[in-house]
Amino acid sequence: MQVGDIISRFRVHGSLPSLPGELPLPLYRAQDIAARSWVLVEYFPEDAPRPELEAAAERAEILAAAGGAGRDGGCGFEPLVDRSFDPPAFFAWSLGGGETLRQRLRRSPLSPEQAAETGLALARSLRGLHRAGAVHGGLRPANVQLLDGGRVELLAPSSRGPVTLAAANEAFETPSLWTAAYLSPEQVDGAEAALTGAPAPFTTADDVWTLGVVLHELVTGELPFLATTYGAMRRAVAVQPMDLAGTLPGSAPEAFEAVFAAALDRDADRRRAALDDVIARLRQVKADLRPRVRPPVDSVARTQARKAAVATDRSAAGPAEPEWQSAISRIRRQRRRLAREHPPPALWRVLIGPLAALLLTAAALAAWLSW
Repeated sequence: MQVGDIISRFRVHGSLPSLPGELPLPLYRAQDIAARSWVLVEYFPEDAPRPELEAAAERAEILAAAGGAGRDGGCGFEPLVDRSFDPPAFFAWSLGGGETLRQRLRRSPLSPEQAAETGLALARSLRGLHRAGAVHGGLRPANVQLLDGGRVELLAPSSRGPVTLAAANEAFETPSLWTAAYLSPEQVDGAEAALTGAPAPFTTADDVWTLGVVLHELVTGELPFLATTYGAMRRAVAVQPMDLAGTLPGSAPEAFEAVFAAALDRDADRRRAALDDVIARLRQVKADLRPRVRPPVDSVARTQARKAAVATDRSAAGPAEPEWQSAISRIRRQRRRLAREHPPPALWRVLIGPLAALLLTAAALAAWLSW
């Protein structure tokens, strides 16, 4: 699909930024020609079986119903605004403003505060889906949108999972490093099964693993595993030891290490049960990073209390004065009190007497000289 192509009533303006193989199916930013609104379009191969497309559409609706309200402080899912099962098959969702997490990470990792906030929203969204009996299966920085006000939204919830066998085949026949970067150890072991027509279903444990990979990227800007090829990445995901503490930047608290360890546990059963622990740890990291600011009302009250204590207890103001200094202080206070009670007259009242006397003297002198 090229820029300017029209599919149904949508004109394509370009694909969302992603790394090669990060998403099995590309996502396109398009404009609704009639409504002049922006949408996200997912375009399917021409040989995509209709039953699989219908299952994917049903799954997208389930995910939108389970997480659309962004309940529990998590991300929201937009419902489908249009779809077609006939070639060219496509799904379309509403698309808001903001940039994707992949675009943001290309500039730099998030700050520890932003990483904790964004990671917590993603983790809560996954928990909401799991409680509703749904599995996301496609969490990637390329389909996470950062909105104004720190809000987060997951895009194209059906972009991975049981989308089409053709898409799965294409992903594994022409694999890239990023195809394997987000696979769990169980998915790596069963990757070849997708080529035989029996791909392993995505599970909640896979969601938690992918969340751990994304969290690691948020904090460090890098994947938790180092590799340069697809095969090397698969081996790294399966067996490479993880130096989680060594990858933390200096500004990130060590508490993130425990978050990574829980989400990236290679034991699927432990990882499946770790999502609540991940959320609790992220919530604690977020609370620890929040600056401690005393409320202004409390600060004013404390200041007034200190002033009242000093006024009632002279000893708190300083050491006792000698008797002669006390007498001088009393005299000064009395003079200030008298000055307030009997303020000095205005300047013109002070000067009018001398000026009148001077004028009378001058007049008398002039009269004497003329006589």
